[in-house]
Amino acid sequence: MRVLAQFKTFRQERGFWPFFIWAALILGIILRVIFVNDMEYKEDEEYNFTQTQLIGVTQPWPWYGIPSGVYLVNPGMSIWVFAVLAKLFAIHQPTSLAHALQLFAILGMSLVIPFAVKCVPKEDRKTWFWAFALAMVNPFLILYQRKLWPEPFLPFFTMLVLAGWWTRSTRKGATLWGFIGAWLGQIHMSGFFFSAALFLWTLFFERGINRKFDRNLGKSRTNWLWWFIGSVLGALPLIPWFIYIIQHPLKESMTSGFYEIAQLKYWTFWFTDPLGLHLGNPVGLLRGESNWAQISDFVRYPLVSGHATYLVGLAHFVALAAAVGIFLKGGLQLRNYFKRRKPQWVPLLTGAGSSTAFLQNSAFLGCGLLLTLTGVVIRRYYMTVTFPLEFIFLIRMASPKSRSGQQLLLALWIAQLIMSAGFVNYIHVNNGSTYGDYGEAYHVHHLPHGVASE
Repeated sequence: MRVLAQFKTFRQERGFWPFFIWAALILGIILRVIFVNDMEYKEDEEYNFTQTQLIGVTQPWPWYGIPSGVYLVNPGMSIWVFAVLAKLFAIHQPTSLAHALQLFAILGMSLVIPFAVKCVPKEDRKTWFWAFALAMVNPFLILYQRKLWPEPFLPFFTMLVLAGWWTRSTRKGATLWGFIGAWLGQIHMSGFFFSAALFLWTLFFERGINRKFDRNLGKSRTNWLWWFIGSVLGALPLIPWFIYIIQHPLKESMTSGFYEIAQLKYWTFWFTDPLGLHLGNPVGLLRGESNWAQISDFVRYPLVSGHATYLVGLAHFVALAAAVGIFLKGGLQLRNYFKRRKPQWVPLLTGAGSSTAFLQNSAFLGCGLLLTLTGVVIRRYYMTVTFPLEFIFLIRMASPKSRSGQQLLLALWIAQLIMSAGFVNYIHVNNGSTYGDYGEAYHVHHLPHGVASE
């Protein structure tokens, strides 16, 4: 309660945000780098590390990588990012590569802070600060940023895309947006959809609504010539990949049809990722016959002298309660919006109210529609390319300028911190999770017997 009392007046206390940002950063670093020997190390992780040791030594630089989750082989850049990182820091151990990747992910997310300070209008700035703070302790991001997967690279490049888009009236900004936007899909295929959505959203909705509804967007019209030049240059490494795809057509369908579309997975993930309520798959349920009363083994942690504390379970309850409060506030905002004025669906759906809302809706609706209508099986980790816009959406629903909104977000932040720390501890204590998708930790099979986790 004392913390909440201090938090009520955080807007007047200049020292709060620097302290909070530093605390979130330090905790986020610890949660990612601690117990590195407990990381997942299955087929994909082993492949990505092995390639870093072979490329430029016994193998040439590849033009394509490992097959994706929809069976289509990934572009070469999905492997290049690992190889460059490994060679830059002379890495020859999987755990060292994991540490480098974790720190790169943190660097990428930390770009939110200078971006918010330099680019974002003052009235929206704290929304971006909150997005950074929640992301640093979010179980979804911690889970995937402790893997040797391409996803941890995405926040860095997505933030460069957003910075370029924000200054798209200039040659440098438009070129940066186009160039890095073309790279995103080469690092992970979800980036193709994110970049396409942002391009189409800007192309169709920027001109017609900016002047009337948004002073920020109205100041910046896209320099399309330099965006095109940047896009072409960024797409050049795709040429050999395209040739390979033509020469090696898929033997099975990439799509699952209407059933996959009807599940609306993209938006299910969009709403649940920022809440941290999604560790059931990696952690798994208790062994034995499933029934309605069965609960996850995970919620009993941490254990004290072998006895369950259920602190993680309590954190899940608090996060769920905070989510209900935030969604209710979002619903009230929407109701009040239509009560105050004649309904204006175009600015509402496109996000014409601000540049922040415009970016958010390009990912929420634009990328969501593009990816869903393909009928491909959407995986939760695809959502990392939208960073930090999932969090922006949740925070804007909470009305972060209101006292109740601040309290809800703080409660959610604390709950996610406990869940994430509990997850890292659970994996460490159990040497992985054989109940769930996580499996056994790296050190179980890949370190000499008796070597403990770091």
